[in-house]
Amino acid sequence: MSRLVRMSFGLRIVAVAGVLAAGVACGQTASAPETVVDVLHDFSDRAAVIFAGQVLAVRRPGTGVVEVEFRVDEAVRGCSAGMPYVLREWDGLWAGGVQRYRVGQRLLMLLHAPSAAGMSSPVGGLDGAIPIRQGSAVTESAGAVQPPYVDLRWLGARVPRAVVYAAQPAKRVGGGARAEVAAAGGSVGVAPIVVTGSGEQSSVPSQQASVDAVVGMLMGWQRAQHGAP
Repeated sequence: MSRLVRMSFGLRIVAVAGVLAAGVACGQTASAPETVVDVLHDFSDRAAVIFAGQVLAVRRPGTGVVEVEFRVDEAVRGCSAGMPYVLREWDGLWAGGVQRYRVGQRLLMLLHAPSAAGMSSPVGGLDGAIPIRQGSAVTESAGAVQPPYVDLRWLGARVPRAVVYAAQPAKRVGGGARAEVAAAGGSVGVAPIVVTGSGEQSSVPSQQASVDAVVGMLMGWQRAQHGAP
């Protein structure tokens, strides 16, 4: 009798373990990001401070702290445009001469909420400090310059998918800011093609989108998650 009880108990443990393992596997599959837009959306949900700005100064005011002062150009959450924002990081992140930020660098910052000591860091490590790059001149004669863009390839390593090349047909998406960013979410290829909301092909590499488009999408997500800012 005791042997039957032990066998029954053992089978129950195996069954429960199987259900838990299946649940974890299903959860991982459901939450796996498919594009860099998915990664950005996840970072946005986890961030308490979001802005696009430029590094003005890097200071070491005391033991254990590094202060990074930003000029906030576009504020999404937890700060104000036109005002400085000071990120206080644990100096252990800078060990070994690591230079996490440089004066003059432009970044889209998605930060955790500051701790009780005022310390914080980007969501996802430095993946939450996304480079903003200046567009190149369209033509030498006209001298026109493309607007700055967010280099979403920074998040590409978090997307487990195959590389898509420009030889494949470009996929059209809907209009608006989401269209531009969704188009930017395509895989990086040798000569990738981006289709903007207007339906026009862009010569810039994929996984790039203008600062205005990305900030607009982040604001939309924040409104949906938290209501009016």
